[in-house]
Amino acid sequence: MAKSNLNHSVILPRFIRLKDASAYLGMDKNRFNREVRHKLIAIPIGTQGIAFDRLDLDEWASEYKRCNGRHISNVNWR
Repeated sequence: MAKSNLNHSVILPRFIRLKDASAYLGMDKNRFNREVRHKLIAIPIGTQGIAFDRLDLDEWASEYKRCNGRHISNVNWR
């Protein structure tokens, strides 16, 4: 009986399509278009597709966190 390889690796795509970019950052598409999209380099995919570099999205998220994040003990949730 042959052994199956259970070590499956996951390959993350480098380019995230426009329709998926807002979900990748955990926000709605209107907020993404208003606050994020103009800060990124759009990459054409085919004749009509647009994508963004996942690393650029990660960089935006890190900068947003650095500027707007708060320690949980300093947040008043009421």
